[in-house]
Amino acid sequence: MMNLFLLRHGNASSAGPGQQPSLTPKGRKEVTLVAQYLLKKKISLTHIWHSPKVRAFQSAEIFRQIQGTPSLPMEEIKGLEPEGDAGRTAGLIRAAKAASLLVVSHLPVIVDLAYQFTDPSVNPNIAFPTAGLAAFEGQGENWKWLWSLDPSTLK
Repeated sequence: MMNLFLLRHGNASSAGPGQQPSLTPKGRKEVTLVAQYLLKKKISLTHIWHSPKVRAFQSAEIFRQIQGTPSLPMEEIKGLEPEGDAGRTAGLIRAAKAASLLVVSHLPVIVDLAYQFTDPSVNPNIAFPTAGLAAFEGQGENWKWLWSLDPSTLK
């Protein structure tokens, strides 16, 4: 059984030509609040995957720091970019040997990825504001959406 957490990166700046957007101070705060929430709930991560984009890496790194585990494995995964392939990435997640995996990605692929792990008959309305998080549990083809978190609800 795996615990899966899907996170949209925190608020990011606009980037100039040839530059990638990075987290703003607001984005760092949003991600920090969500990471602290998991820690308060005694949720430990065993693996972190992130897209190749800077803002996703920065969000993942905040989680690693707050988890207090410098050796927590972080891996860049192609397919987690905004235009990534949710079906292929879902296959990688299902095959992963992780007990508790955080996946940091972007719109629109993060929404498509979330629906790879939900029962279509339930049709939950999973929203991903910046630093929004959705939690699932399952294995193989059997998954259940547990809850979602909007960082604006945290103080």
